[in-house]
Amino acid sequence: MLPVTDRTEYEHGDIFDIIQKGNIDQCAHIIQLDRSTLKQKGWSGFTPLHYAAYQGNRALADLLLCNGADANTPCDAGLTPFHFACRNGNIYIIHQMLQHGADLRIVDHQGKTALHHSVAGGNIFAMQYLNETGMFSFADTDKFQITPLHLAASTGNTDVIRYLLRNNRCPADAMDQQGVTALHIAAEKGAAEVSWLLLQEAGLRILHLKNRNGLTPLDLCRQGTTFRHVLLDSHVAIGLRRCYSAHSRGTWGLRVDFLPAALPLVWEKHSLTVSQDEQLSGASSLEFSATALLHVSVVHFIVVLWMFWKVLTKDPGRLQQGDADPRFSSIMSLVEANQNPSKFCIYCEIFQPDGCKHCRLCNICVLEYDHHCLFLNHCVGRNNHRLFVVFILGMAAAHLIFISSAAYYLFTKYSGPSRPAWAAILESEAWVLVLLIMNFFTVIWECWLLTEQFEAISMGTTTYFKRCESERRPLWQRWGTVLSFLLEGKRTTPRQRRSSIAI
Repeated sequence: MLPVTDRTEYEHGDIFDIIQKGNIDQCAHIIQLDRSTLKQKGWSGFTPLHYAAYQGNRALADLLLCNGADANTPCDAGLTPFHFACRNGNIYIIHQMLQHGADLRIVDHQGKTALHHSVAGGNIFAMQYLNETGMFSFADTDKFQITPLHLAASTGNTDVIRYLLRNNRCPADAMDQQGVTALHIAAEKGAAEVSWLLLQEAGLRILHLKNRNGLTPLDLCRQGTTFRHVLLDSHVAIGLRRCYSAHSRGTWGLRVDFLPAALPLVWEKHSLTVSQDEQLSGASSLEFSATALLHVSVVHFIVVLWMFWKVLTKDPGRLQQGDADPRFSSIMSLVEANQNPSKFCIYCEIFQPDGCKHCRLCNICVLEYDHHCLFLNHCVGRNNHRLFVVFILGMAAAHLIFISSAAYYLFTKYSGPSRPAWAAILESEAWVLVLLIMNFFTVIWECWLLTEQFEAISMGTTTYFKRCESERRPLWQRWGTVLSFLLEGKRTTPRQRRSSIAI
C-alpha cells in the first residue's frame, strides 16, 4: 500500500486517505468542492489517480478521469498513473486511461515503458493489450539495457516467461549493461522452472555466457546456499549429462508408459471373470453355459479394450483458430464488450468460445471441456465425451458380470444342506470374496461417476461447467436428452432450447 499523505501538509490531503479506503462517494464530494485536488501531489509526487491506478479501483479511476484527472502526470520517479495501471494489470483501467488521452510513449526516469511495468506486474492480459497497440516491441530495453525478459526472470513468473519466449518475442540470451542474461537472474535466485524454460529456448550454450564479473549462470547458482540452489545445480548437472533427451518424450511418453500398467488392469477384470466361470462350471453343476459366458466375456473385453484405446488416442476437441469466438479479435474488443479477459487463453493465445477451457496438463484448449482424466492422462471434451461415458458403462458392465457370476457360484456351491462353516468358506474362497468386494466398491464409484455425467448431460453442459437451470425439466425429458447424447452425440444446451422455443 502506498504511504498516505499527511493531512497537515496539504489543505485537502484527506483525499488520498479516502482513495486508500475506496470511498467513492466522499471522493466525489471532495472533487465537487474543489477540482484542484485532482492535481494535488502527495508522497513522492503521487496524484490521486496514481493511488486509484495502483489499487486497481476501476470505479475510482473512472470517477477521477471523468472529472479531468491527467493520466500522464509523472511522479518524482517519472512514473505516470498509466504506468501504475499497467503494473496493476487492470485492463479496464488501462483502456479508460487510453480513452482519456494516456500517452503510450512516455517512459520513466529509468527508461522503462508501460510494457516493462506490465511485465513487472505479471499480468499477461495487460501485456497482450499493449502489444496489440503496435507501439511496443518486446525487445525494447531501458537505460540499463534491461529487457522485459530480465524483469520476468526477477519475478519468477513462469507464465510470463513462456509468453515472452513464445514466437521469439524476447531473445533468451539478451544481456544488460552488466552482461547479465535472464538465466543469470534466475540461477542466482534458484528459480529452477524459469531456468529450465530459458535453457529449452536458448540451449546449453547460454550456460557458458559470462557477465562482467566473469561469472556464468552455473557459478551464480553454486554461490547460493538454499535448497533451491542445490536442487537447480543437481538438475543442471544431470541435464548436461543426458543432454535433455528425456524431454523429447513429451506428453505421449506418459500415455505410452500408462498403457503397460493400464491394459493388464482391463485384461485382469475380464480374465478373472472368464477363468472363474470356467472353474465354477467345473466345480458345480451350473445350469448356464460356461462356454457362452466365456464368449460373451471375450467379446466384451475386446469391445472395452477398443473403447479404451479410442479414448486414449482420440482428439478431445482441441480448439482451432477457425473455432475461436468470432465476436472478439483483440483484448480491446473484450474490454469494450465488458467481457471477462479470461476468455483470451494466455497459453494458446486464442479467444475461447463458451464451454471451452485450457488444460494445463495437455497444454491445449478443449471445446466443451468436461475434465482431465488422471487415469487416462487425457482430456475429455467434445470429440470423446460420449465415448468416455460409454467406456465407463462398459467397465461397469464388466464388473457387474463378475459380481453376478461370483455371487451365483458361491450361492450354488454352498447353498445345500451340507454347507460348511463361514470360516471354511472364507478360507477356501478367499480370492473370490476379495475380488467380489473390490468389484462391488468399484461399481459404486462408477455409478457415482455416471450419475454426475448424466446429470450434466441432461442439463446440456459438462461436469466442469455444470450449472443449475432456472426451470426444472421433467425426468423423462432429461433422460431423453441423455439418450440422445449417447446415441447421436448431440448436446442440447439451455441456450439452444430457449432459442428453439422462441422461434
